[in-house]
Amino acid sequence: MKERVTFENNKGFRLVANIIGLKEGIARPVVIFAHGLESGKDSPRNIYIAGGLVEKGICCFLPDFTGHGESEGEISDATVEQFAQDLGASLDCISHIKGIDPAKIGVCGSSMGGIAAIVRAATDSRIRALALRSAPAEGYYQYASQVRIPALIVQGDADPIMGQSLILFEYLAGEKKLAFVKGADHLYSKEEHLKEARQIIAQWFAGKLGSDDPEPGIFKDRRDAGARLVSRLKDYKDRKGVIVLALPRGGVVTGHEIASYLNCPLDIIIVRKIGFPGQPELAIGAISETGTVALNKYIISTYEVQEGYIESEISHQKAEIERRINLYRKGKGIPDLKGKTIILVDDGVATGATIKAAISTLKAESIERLIVALPVAPPDTVEELRQMVDELICLETPYDFMAVGAYYQDFTQVTDEEVVKILEKARQESG
Repeated sequence: MKERVTFENNKGFRLVANIIGLKEGIARPVVIFAHGLESGKDSPRNIYIAGGLVEKGICCFLPDFTGHGESEGEISDATVEQFAQDLGASLDCISHIKGIDPAKIGVCGSSMGGIAAIVRAATDSRIRALALRSAPAEGYYQYASQVRIPALIVQGDADPIMGQSLILFEYLAGEKKLAFVKGADHLYSKEEHLKEARQIIAQWFAGKLGSDDPEPGIFKDRRDAGARLVSRLKDYKDRKGVIVLALPRGGVVTGHEIASYLNCPLDIIIVRKIGFPGQPELAIGAISETGTVALNKYIISTYEVQEGYIESEISHQKAEIERRINLYRKGKGIPDLKGKTIILVDDGVATGATIKAAISTLKAESIERLIVALPVAPPDTVEELRQMVDELICLETPYDFMAVGAYYQDFTQVTDEEVVKILEKARQESG
């Protein structure tokens, strides 16, 4: 359902907006789109991104700010400060619209609209979450330090203002996430880049504002994922010399299902991710228990990650690996794998940094054959991994891949205690 509304701003100018995604009888979350200079409610890019939110059960409010589109005022009136005022008027407007939950309001700001969103969010408690796309924030960082709500920055690495986004990220005071779109320019001119941004933004707001998206995860849980992988691994059942190696912690649950069916031993290979500064979930590399280090040189050089930071992270992750070896294997090293057929399992991969380090480690162990078995991974990562192993099995390769957890109905974090219990049970099962 689409509705057109008019309302006034602080200067008495009449502003026009479209609302999409309203559903009779349901109060839905809403995201206001703060457009950039010389853009507006009819921007094809904003409409496309809004469509991803509507698919998640989130309404979208797309206004023409002062001097733009059908709204009154001159383009010379369009300043960051005025856009922030127009955003406030938009918030006032939606508070009177049926079908919108006033406790679940987000703002998606692009370019100059992203700066206006920061200025508004610094003082307006009605905004509960932000997503900023290519916001040239120089001169407005002080406002970001007052923003304590969840904030996402989506940034193309071919955009000249990328450096400003990195600084802005550091200033944000609350929960925050930085998502890079490789190769994207300021306007996300290529379809694949805009599609990636759309998916990132939709997933973010669905997580922060809630969603009535009816689509369930592909897998019920990690055990279900393992059970489904079994159908592609039947040729290895009861075969001598086969070992399932799982990546802790989530991969151990999936790997146990596979090992139990194949009637083969289950063990682990411990690899730790090296995270991007300030955003540990974004992998720039990984280190294995044998000391093998795999680094993403593209990210490191593009964002000038300092060597001292990497060395510090490697040292930190080595200590965590040692802790896990002591806990999971009682201090014992990697088992003898010479001449074995290895099925390497995880609950899914994103960048693939961790599993690549595991593959490099295993190749140095004189193994007979290496199979990688995954429930879900992005297609580009799958193709990279396929070149590294003898066989790769991946059940789902969504083009618009977001995060591994998005493809599970239950992606509860696995604890150390659970890993220890599963490994002990597996040892008893394999004799």
